[in-house]
Amino acid sequence: MKKKLWLGTVLFGIILGLSACSEGEQQPAMNGGNVTIDFVNQTGEDVGILRVRPAEESEWSDNLLQEEAWKQNFEMPVSFSGELPKAEDGWQIEMKFLDGTEGIWQGVHLANNTTAVFSYENGLPVVEIEEGAKENGQTSDEGNATE
Repeated sequence: MKKKLWLGTVLFGIILGLSACSEGEQQPAMNGGNVTIDFVNQTGEDVGILRVRPAEESEWSDNLLQEEAWKQNFEMPVSFSGELPKAEDGWQIEMKFLDGTEGIWQGVHLANNTTAVFSYENGLPVVEIEEGAKENGQTSDEGNATE
């Protein structure tokens, strides 16, 4: 119970922090103020830290993981409440893997009720955004992976 309360507090703090970071336009949240995106880990590695930020910002969010590790091939819902900062150049997603390496996905466009599948293609970070049953692929080949 304490873990769930702590997690709720952390997520609330992240949302407030992200909202405060943006002095520009705000992107309204859907579903009565909640935005939910399913993240899928197909990187080939287990993730120990997952953080996000608008591409224009310099500060990362707190770790979004609810467990100690986000396992390969597992799906994880990520929810934001309130209004998300408008990210002109998309979002950056940082993953620190349990083996000590890390990867950063650039220009990810987060949208409500979508699934973001994170993987590597030819050593470069790639994300595919899927909406419902319709697949709308988005590839971010310009991402930098630090390994």
